[in-house]
Amino acid sequence: MAADFQFISIQVNDDAKDRAARRQARSHAVKKALEKKRKRQQLARNNFIVTTLEDRGGSVEFGLSQSVARKAPISGQISNGLDPFETLAVDSSRLQILLADYRARQAPEPVFSMAEELAFQSFRSVFKTGFDDPALANAVMLSLSFAVTGGSIDQECLRYQGQAITYIREQMDAVDEAASEATIGAILLIAGVAARLGLKAQVELHMSAVHQLLKICRSKSIYLTAGIKRAIFWQDLNASILANSKRIVDHATFAELLWARDPFVPSHYHLPLGFKSRAYILGVEFCAVLQDLHALQCIRDRPRPARTDAMQMLHINNHTASVQSRLVALSGLSPLQKCCRLAAYLCSVTLCCKVWCELVIPSHISSELLLNLQQTCDSLVWNEHPDLLLWLLYVGGAFAPVGPVRSGYLDLLRLKSDDDYSSWPKVHECMRRFIWSDNAFLVPVRALSREVSQYCSFEEGRTCVERK
Repeated sequence: MAADFQFISIQVNDDAKDRAARRQARSHAVKKALEKKRKRQQLARNNFIVTTLEDRGGSVEFGLSQSVARKAPISGQISNGLDPFETLAVDSSRLQILLADYRARQAPEPVFSMAEELAFQSFRSVFKTGFDDPALANAVMLSLSFAVTGGSIDQECLRYQGQAITYIREQMDAVDEAASEATIGAILLIAGVAARLGLKAQVELHMSAVHQLLKICRSKSIYLTAGIKRAIFWQDLNASILANSKRIVDHATFAELLWARDPFVPSHYHLPLGFKSRAYILGVEFCAVLQDLHALQCIRDRPRPARTDAMQMLHINNHTASVQSRLVALSGLSPLQKCCRLAAYLCSVTLCCKVWCELVIPSHISSELLLNLQQTCDSLVWNEHPDLLLWLLYVGGAFAPVGPVRSGYLDLLRLKSDDDYSSWPKVHECMRRFIWSDNAFLVPVRALSREVSQYCSFEEGRTCVERK
């Protein structure tokens, strides 16, 4: 019996040590209680029972039922780390239900991915741990439930957010202990939700905490996984796009994300003809990024094996990171350059990535590009660059969601298209003068072209009726 007790001295006059001692005592008590529970379950031989939805009246407690497993095979990346004795800080049955939901599995979350082809950024590769950290567990539940709601905050999201923040604050009391992948990951997940909601001040508050923890890790030589470094970069970059927040890192911050041009394919790094004739307008720095973006296009156009090599995927991810980070860093741009930058960023997202931001970033960039084009549509500058304008309109419109934004592109295409680009072959020929990949862009742009034709025919018919 003596081994069941552990005496811990508490100094009442030292708040920090007192809190640490209480946490240690609480942890010891929970550990002993779990040990007793496990012994009882072992004696009863029911500690590894696999239940189904039918066995539990619709709930999933210790594992996925066969029907759910068929729908969500990828959920094992997280659920394999679950404690079978239900010692998690969150409801494991609710976690399994969220993991079985298609919307949660497709969540545009750059911290970790549940897609098989992105194994280099799986839960385990990022955190090297299970699901036992309470702050991380609640932050993951927040991210998954937020995805299921379609990007809106409900009571469940608020509960997970509040619990995650509470645990993070406790961990930050002992900053050295907080400098870990789990704590950083939890903060990143909360920041991701704030970015999706456009809450700039909250995003910057969360990312400044991450920045502080990074400084501690550097000063104390604390090892961080390549996965968490990649997560910091992408969440920081995406948040700056979605919420216009100040960035804390760039593509050169972490050695794991460094990228350089491939010297064996120098022909990939050149400007397409449509940009080459306007190099004097775009500037040297912008042109260099566009050259690297063209190389990304060449990679997309190459025949692709059924299963991509992990090292090649990492190289492509770093290539994309370099292009997007440098595009965001461009400053002092003219209205024409701003439009080109937005379209280039949209291309960089949709060329090679089925990465974390595919469902959110393209529609956001498309909306921003439309706003910039609408503000400058009467400018005489577009009279000198009708082919460039057509590329901008089709690239932006092709990835615009159905609704006001897509209708806005259709309006501009009706107004700005002329007889030189009245047919699809002519449009296609024009698009190929810029950043263009048939593999990545042909289907959505061709669909938009058909909409434009139908839209113009409808408008002409309505005009004729009104004249009569």
